[in-house]
Amino acid sequence: MLIKRITCQVKSNEVETFSRLQTNWELIHNLKGFIGQIGGWDIKNKLSACIYSFWESKEDYDYFMGNVHDEIVSKSNQSKTYSSINVELFEEVNNITGLLDDFISVLRKSKFIRTALTDVKEDRINHFKEVQNQVWSPGMKTTNAMLGGKFACSSKDNHRYLTLTGWVSQEAHENYTNHLFTNLKLRANTELDIIRISSQHFVSEDSWKVLGDHL
Repeated sequence: MLIKRITCQVKSNEVETFSRLQTNWELIHNLKGFIGQIGGWDIKNKLSACIYSFWESKEDYDYFMGNVHDEIVSKSNQSKTYSSINVELFEEVNNITGLLDDFISVLRKSKFIRTALTDVKEDRINHFKEVQNQVWSPGMKTTNAMLGGKFACSSKDNHRYLTLTGWVSQEAHENYTNHLFTNLKLRANTELDIIRISSQHFVSEDSWKVLGDHL
């Protein structure tokens, strides 16, 4: 699976317009290999739009970029609503198992999304992967509130990792943060692995959600 991470810094007077134009991406629902797209406003920065799209393969994504993407952008003129955009591609390393078995259901039912973007020390990559599978993923699953997610590596930098999980609600994620996160962090010994880490947390906007209709 290929994951596209998009962050737009939206102009303060263009928030409503950006959100309305984001619904134009519904046009990609029937493209070959398209799994889904979700997004929302970063809870720490209300002008930062977070968007994640999921594709079965790089080939399917490349077809979309070469034949469909620019036409949608041109017709919507959405680019006028933001001052900057950052795009990164990631390739799936592991599925994160939660309450739901299939990822399309995770996208459909998640109300809140947590992501972490981590730059990892070269000599700690194997440990970082191990604790993701042995500590973080099973630990989050015990909450009975994490629906599922993906653990992925940057297409350009094998030291850079994305962790994305979907939750039943923002309150459920806050409960996890307040009661379980610290203990898992101690067990994972994360500080030894990372160079830097950043996060995005957002309520999933229903009007921005696009699900592939061929799945």
